[in-house]
Amino acid sequence: MPISMRSSLLVLVLAACAPAADEFEFKGAPEPAGRVSWRVPGVPRKYFAGLLPALFERTLAVDEFTGDGSRLEWIFTGPSGGVTVEAAASRVRLCQRYYDSFGLRKAAPAQSRPARHPEGLWEESSAEVREPLRTLTVRMDHRLGVSVLWNGKEALRQNCLLDVNRHQLAFTGAAGGARGRLVPVAVETAAVTVDPAARRQRMLGWGGIAIPNAYARLSAEGKRAWWRKLAEYNLLLHREYPIGARLNREMTNWDRLEDSVPHYYGDNFANGEISDFDYIRAVRRMGGKVIFEFWQLPEWARRPGGEVDIEPYARAMVRYCQVSREKAGAPPDIVGIQNEVTQPAPVWQAMTLALRKALDEAGFRGVQIHMQNSSSLKGGIASAKAFTADAAVWKAIDYAASNMYDYQSHFYNPDGFDPLLAEFKRIIGAKPFLSTELSINNDQFQGRSYRLAFAMGQLYHKNLTLADAAGIMYCWTLLNVEQPSYGWTRTLMVPDAEHGFVPVAPSHQLRVFGAYSRRVREGMTRVEAATTNENLLPAAFEGPGGARTLVLLNRSLAPQRIAVRWSGKPFRYMEVASPEEENAVRAVPAEIVLQPGWLVTLSNVELGRVPATFSSSRP
Repeated sequence: MPISMRSSLLVLVLAACAPAADEFEFKGAPEPAGRVSWRVPGVPRKYFAGLLPALFERTLAVDEFTGDGSRLEWIFTGPSGGVTVEAAASRVRLCQRYYDSFGLRKAAPAQSRPARHPEGLWEESSAEVREPLRTLTVRMDHRLGVSVLWNGKEALRQNCLLDVNRHQLAFTGAAGGARGRLVPVAVETAAVTVDPAARRQRMLGWGGIAIPNAYARLSAEGKRAWWRKLAEYNLLLHREYPIGARLNREMTNWDRLEDSVPHYYGDNFANGEISDFDYIRAVRRMGGKVIFEFWQLPEWARRPGGEVDIEPYARAMVRYCQVSREKAGAPPDIVGIQNEVTQPAPVWQAMTLALRKALDEAGFRGVQIHMQNSSSLKGGIASAKAFTADAAVWKAIDYAASNMYDYQSHFYNPDGFDPLLAEFKRIIGAKPFLSTELSINNDQFQGRSYRLAFAMGQLYHKNLTLADAAGIMYCWTLLNVEQPSYGWTRTLMVPDAEHGFVPVAPSHQLRVFGAYSRRVREGMTRVEAATTNENLLPAAFEGPGGARTLVLLNRSLAPQRIAVRWSGKPFRYMEVASPEEENAVRAVPAEIVLQPGWLVTLSNVELGRVPATFSSSRP
C-alpha cells in the first residue's frame, strides 16, 4: 500500500474512532509536602491520552466524590497557557493562566505553590454549588469562550483566547476519594448539498499588502520562497500601500524608498508607504492583479481643512497609472477612491466622476474603480449609501468595498455581525464586492492563538456567503515586525531573521486564510451549499473544466461525519487546517470526518506554482 494511502487511512481511523471510556480512581491521600528531593511524589494524577481539538466538549461522569477537604482539579494545558477547573463539595472554580514568558515571574501566581516556572494568573471566577457532583463538563467554543457545567447546568463562563490540547486530573484530600470516567465523544452526522444551478459571485481572488521594506529584508533564497508561497497560497491580489503625504508635486518619487512614509506599529521598524514597480512587474508575471488607492493625500491635493481638491487628486491617480505602465508594464487593474478617510458624500461623488473622466481621457478605460472603503462595515454601510445615492456615480463604480475591523467587537458572538453584512449587501445589490482589508488590530486579541485565526475563518465564510465577496484581502501579506504580537495578528507572513531571512507564517492566520484561498482560483463561481448542521459552514465553488472546491468549517463541539451531495468530477485532494496541520494535503478518504475547529478543503483544483520561466529580477 502506498505511504500516502496508509497515512490517509491512519488519519481517518484516528479522526473517526471515538475513544472508549477512560476511567479514573483516587483514594484518600495526604496533602503533598514541599518538594525536598526529586523522589518526593506530587499529588495523584490521571493523564488522558490524545490531543484535544481546537473546539471541544468533554465530560467527567463522577460516580464517587467524598471527603470534606477533597478537591478535583481538571487541568487543561496548551502552548501558551492553561485552564484549570477546581471542583470541591460546594464550590467550583475556573482559572486561566499564562506560562509562556519569563516576564510572568512578576505576575500574580495562579495559586499558592512552589514556583517551578514563570506563570501568571489571567482570570479566575468561582460559584457555589448545591447538588452533589455527578457530571463535570468543560466546553471550548467558537465564540472564544470556556464554560463549566455542573451536572449539565452552566456554572461558570469566561472569555478565553487560549489554545489547549491536553488534559489531566489531579486529586487532593486526606480522607476522601474520587472515582469516575471520561465520557466518550460521539461523532455526529451531517450532509452538505450543493446546488450548481444556484450561482452567486464570480471570484476575483485573494491577497493583501506586501510591504516593500519587508520584501527588501528577504534574502535571495527568501525571495524565491516568497514567490513560491504567493503562488501556492494564491495570494495574487496585490494591494498597494503607496506614498501619499510625501508625494512631490512633480510626482517623481512613487518608488523612492527613502521617501517612504514610516508606518509604525509599536516599537517595530518602519513599514513604509511606498511602491516597488519591479515587485509589481513580478506580480503580473505570476498572473496577479494590482489594486491601487491613496490613504493620506499629498498636501497639494487637499483643500484647507483636509477636504479633497478634486482636480489634483484625479491628476495624481492618473499619473500613478502612467508611471506603473512605464515601469511595471501595465496600469493597476483597479483603483480605489480612498482608503478609510471619510469625506462628505458630495465630495466622494465628485471624486468618482472626476476620476472616471480623467482615466478615460488618459487612455485607461480598462482600469476599474472601487468605492471608498471604510475601516468598519458600519462605516461601509454609510459609504455605500453615499455612493448609491447618485445613479451616475454608482454606474461609474465597478466594485463595492469595505474593511471590517468592527468584526472584532463580535468575536464573542460572530453571528451578531450578520445583520451588518446583510444590510451592506442589500445596499450594494448585484455590484461585485471587494473585502479590502481584514485583520486583527485590537489589543484585546493580540495572541498567537489558533482559535483567534478560527474566528477570522468565520469572517471569511460570512464574507463569501452573506456579502458575496469576489475578493478577500488580509491587511498585510508580509510585514516588518520586531514585537511578535504584530506578526501574530496583522499579517500572514514575516521575514524570519533566525532562519536566513525567509518568509514564515508567525501564527495560524495563514493556514486558516489558505483553507479558502489555495484552491479557489480567479474565475471560479460560488454556488449555493446547504447543510443539515448550522455549525458546519460550507462554501462551494465551480470553475471551467469541472473544477470544484468545497470548504467546510466545523464550529460545532462534536466531530462531524460528512456526506457530500454534489455530482461532478471527483475531488482529488483533501486539505486540513487545524492547530497541528498547516493545510496538510491528503488523499480523499472514503469517509470524511471533521474534528471540531477543523477547516477541510475538498478540491480537484491544482495548487498554484511559480512558472518555470519566472524571475522576480527580470526587467
